[in-house]
Amino acid sequence: MKILIDGQTLLTPEITRGIGKYFISSVENILRYDFTNDFFLATKEGPHLDILSPWARNKLRILSNDAYDPSSHLKDGEQSYSEVLNDDIVQHGVDVYWSPNALMDNVVLPTRLTSSCKFAVTIFDLIIAVMERDYAKHQSASSLARYKNKLKRLERDFDIFIHISCHTELDFRKALNVEDKTHIVTPLAVDSHFVPLAFPCRASRFDYVIYPGGFDPRKNLERTVEAFARLQAKHGTDEKIQSTKLYIVCNYDRASENQLMSHARKHGIGDQVLLTGFVGDSEFIRLYQNARCLFFPSLYEGFGLPVLEGLACGLPVATSNTSSLPEVGGHWAFYFDPYNIEEMAQCLYEALRAPIDSESRLRRYEYSREFSWKKTAFATLNAFEIGYGR
Repeated sequence: MKILIDGQTLLTPEITRGIGKYFISSVENILRYDFTNDFFLATKEGPHLDILSPWARNKLRILSNDAYDPSSHLKDGEQSYSEVLNDDIVQHGVDVYWSPNALMDNVVLPTRLTSSCKFAVTIFDLIIAVMERDYAKHQSASSLARYKNKLKRLERDFDIFIHISCHTELDFRKALNVEDKTHIVTPLAVDSHFVPLAFPCRASRFDYVIYPGGFDPRKNLERTVEAFARLQAKHGTDEKIQSTKLYIVCNYDRASENQLMSHARKHGIGDQVLLTGFVGDSEFIRLYQNARCLFFPSLYEGFGLPVLEGLACGLPVATSNTSSLPEVGGHWAFYFDPYNIEEMAQCLYEALRAPIDSESRLRRYEYSREFSWKKTAFATLNAFEIGYGR
């Protein structure tokens, strides 16, 4: 087969986030383990290609065109992007076109103008559709309209749907009329640098709970603070609990910081909540490795990579019983209703009491390694093969 990979993700801010890690890890592993197919990459020339390894760039045939720059198509519309892409598909005899990141607002979904190949797409989640009422407060009407239009076009034009969890596939099948299409689940994985420390090096005498979330509505930050406050109210007589801090690892602006810290002070834990701001990859992993446990009360996740990252670092995990999170945590996490403050506090307490010796850390780490980018790559290739053969 000839497979054309849409390279828009390389030119977006998402290249440093979970979606970017998925793109790089999937592409690199597909190229590493596949020796029968030919791979093309639709992008423009530039230093953004350096994020791929030299051998991966050599194995890819770059179809360079300025029309493949997402910053230009957002101003000029989708027509030129779609025309150039479809021309390349026909000219090079492409069998499968793959869009690894189609639903982001800053990525164009090309219009299908040819029937000469199969169209494939990776679906990370349906957060905006599932939580439309919440996101309508934070997104413009035009952005929501573009999102809904993309869903309709996916239903109409695409043949192969690659989902990062079974729950995402279930949501997608419910939302769209796509029962006659090819659906494959390809779970994510964590970078090999996420490992437990046999002897965590604490910089201070207190434990801390790590919350790698943010101010996005689905991250449930206000209830996170309230649950931590409830933990202190119920178990604060325990000196270890009393001295435990809550580390919130995310970007923030001054207004968000003031609002959050006001909420923390209102619940009596202003001096126990710390906003780290943005941290680099090595510091991020260090924060995981030295934490006492992970607290991840998200309302909705397409996969929930932080749960797997926490387990890979050997941490006890307290997380929501919603969406895909039980798929990721398996029997290795404590689950709660993320709308129930009492349940959240109780599960957090159980996670803080869970063993964190070297053997326990190792068992959690070994479970996390059941997920791998190699498996993701093979499942993705399988989706192409099945979809192309239909």
